[in-house]
Amino acid sequence: MNRQRESTIAAAVLIDLVRYLERAGVVLDDVCRALGIDAVVMENPGGRIPSSLMGRLWEYTARVTGDDHLGLHTAENFNPGALHILGYVLLSCRTAREALGRLVTYSALLNDGMRVSVADSDGLTECRFAVVESGDNYLRNAPRQGLEAMICGTLVTMRRLTTTAIEPVAVAFQHAAPADTSEHLRIFGPVVKFGQAENLMAFRTADLSAGLLSANPALLAMFEAQAQQILDHLNQRGPVSRRVMALLARRVTAAAPTLEAVAVELAMSERTLQRELRLEATTFRQVVEDVRREVAVQYLAQPGASASEAAFLLGFSEPSAFTRAFRRWTGTTPTQFQSA
Repeated sequence: MNRQRESTIAAAVLIDLVRYLERAGVVLDDVCRALGIDAVVMENPGGRIPSSLMGRLWEYTARVTGDDHLGLHTAENFNPGALHILGYVLLSCRTAREALGRLVTYSALLNDGMRVSVADSDGLTECRFAVVESGDNYLRNAPRQGLEAMICGTLVTMRRLTTTAIEPVAVAFQHAAPADTSEHLRIFGPVVKFGQAENLMAFRTADLSAGLLSANPALLAMFEAQAQQILDHLNQRGPVSRRVMALLARRVTAAAPTLEAVAVELAMSERTLQRELRLEATTFRQVVEDVRREVAVQYLAQPGASASEAAFLLGFSEPSAFTRAFRRWTGTTPTQFQSA
């Protein structure tokens, strides 16, 4: 049977949009209550969330802010570091062209419901943004804010980080023009068009040789190795196990959701969920372990994080139990991991 999966988004994207709401005066607890988000998601930028949740967050943010140009405005205010490991990869690249190439390679880490490609031809470099036609991808039905944020964010990054000014020679969106395009003209200039065959942004290839102010080849190699490891892990997952992981990542608190609770949320019987996971060569228990391991590693990589805090976050009865689990997951203790 051909099963279409729900696409997933980096939790860092959700966190950045929630922070934008907080700066606008919206209380975090109100956001979490309205969308059914566990606040622990805000502490795990390396996690994944389902596409449907991101779609609801865009709708909620547009409603409470009344901003019809939300995607553009959030992109103008974002910090590349908010993109988690992908942001660090982009910041460390040597040139603007190299950064675009890395965006192509690792864009799935940000949103695996979008595909980015770059091609050079006749002195121009065209960067295309295509929506994946998966079974449940919010960008299929409500693409405007997410796509405008992605394309605007790419341009904003180029403008902030390059040693010389870079401007696009073409910007195209597939969606129809909004009633007011003044903000698009302000940001992109008169080259922006709507109702086009594809979403793209083009630059003069020669302009992309501009160096990045934050270039660091040594850090790039380190961050890229980590990004590739995460991407490989993501690509190994089957459709059902990825949905389960995205759900669990939102709720890694004192007690992980039970198999019964997860099955209900995925509109499956327990038996069907177990069978689907077996077909993907895993089990519910293994997926829970994988999520806990990833959260633990991401948490302990933060400066000042402690094993006892991680143990509490993940619901272990005592730090020693967490230490044993961490050794089983990684082959090392939390202390050895942090000092490496």
